[in-house]
Amino acid sequence: MYSRSSLAQRISRSVGNPSWQRAFLLYLVLPLLALTGVAINVALNQAREFQDDRLRDDLELIGRAIRLPLSEALVAGDVQQMQTQLDAVFEIGRIYGASVYDTNGELVVSAGVTELDLSESVMAEQVLLTGEQQDSYREVAGLDMFSQFIPMHDRNQRLIGFMQLNRQARDFDRSFARLEQIAWIAWGVVTLVVLTILAFGYYRTRLQQQVELQSRLREHEKMAAIGQLARGVAHELGAPLTVISGRAKRLLKRHTDTESQRQLTAISGQVERLTNLVQQLLDFSRAPVNAEQSQALPALIEQAARAIGHENDGQVQLQITQVPAQATVQADTARLELALVNLFRNALQAAASQVTVSVETAQHGYWVVVEDDGPGLPQDTDVTQLIEPFATTKPIGEGTGLGLAIVAHVVSAHHGKFLLQNRPGGGCQARIFLPRTLPKDAL
Repeated sequence: MYSRSSLAQRISRSVGNPSWQRAFLLYLVLPLLALTGVAINVALNQAREFQDDRLRDDLELIGRAIRLPLSEALVAGDVQQMQTQLDAVFEIGRIYGASVYDTNGELVVSAGVTELDLSESVMAEQVLLTGEQQDSYREVAGLDMFSQFIPMHDRNQRLIGFMQLNRQARDFDRSFARLEQIAWIAWGVVTLVVLTILAFGYYRTRLQQQVELQSRLREHEKMAAIGQLARGVAHELGAPLTVISGRAKRLLKRHTDTESQRQLTAISGQVERLTNLVQQLLDFSRAPVNAEQSQALPALIEQAARAIGHENDGQVQLQITQVPAQATVQADTARLELALVNLFRNALQAAASQVTVSVETAQHGYWVVVEDDGPGLPQDTDVTQLIEPFATTKPIGEGTGLGLAIVAHVVSAHHGKFLLQNRPGGGCQARIFLPRTLPKDAL
């Protein structure tokens, strides 16, 4: 059995494992935060591009609205009309400067922030050469502006000049800043919520692990106590019981009268019962499982059936059916065989005429099902109490209360499950689940 100090160390490593915490942070939390941050950044970039396009479209719509009357005024040389149009555009509030230039790049009329001469401007040159609209971020009168150059044509589609509309670059940033702020605040809130949920789940898992491991510690402490008791009982009673048994057998040969035979047989029976009790205590307190190799489940069941065969007087038939030949489990052969023997013994003692053993295939292991046709469990029986040491429903003198406790203990050590219930048609059904492989901490 494990000592308390070694089990406490295992609990500390399992529950507060720093490497597990680092892995949790490194492979789950940080990637999750990084992915959400990247997603927010990509979405903001897309939104920024959309916003820039919208603001450019605003300038373009304004330019289209005034291009025709400005072109007609420029052809007619009506400077007053052109100035009126530009002043009207400037009053909209979205425009910081509007200007009209001739084909030489010289200023004709302007309103707001403007440039007097664009004869050396590459943007202006491109408009005049291609006759296509141009736009770019640039510096105008010491201010960062977004300038849009719109070509102007007469009714014969001849290029007669171009119009420049200026809007401050910060207007684009200002319009997007609030959206960006809201997005990152939302990301922060979502991140906080996610971290809170993860932290809650993590610490809840740790708490559950701690409760489970503490329960295992108490169980092992109980097993250790019973083991110490069993070893003490075996040491103190083993030799006297052997002497009593031997002398009772010799006396049985010497005294052949009926009364002596009856009394000596009773003594031998009680000595054998005490010997069996000591052996069961020793079996119950054996060391943890040592499972390093896969074992064939059909062979284990056959071995357990043969081991219990000498206890069967022939009135009850033990029938093994539906056992997949390929069924294998990772198990301590001796301990698992001990559990099966106790399970078969309990069923044989309860059955009226037949015990059936079968195996059902599950996703991660196998269910060994043992059914008897006996009276079943009493209606007021608490199944959880039946697997406690020394708990029994049999009359005094007919059971030690360790059989099912040994089964439950061995199955639990193999990280399996043990279920006990009445059958709908009568009798009792015991089911033990055995996983195909055991976790490393079971070894």
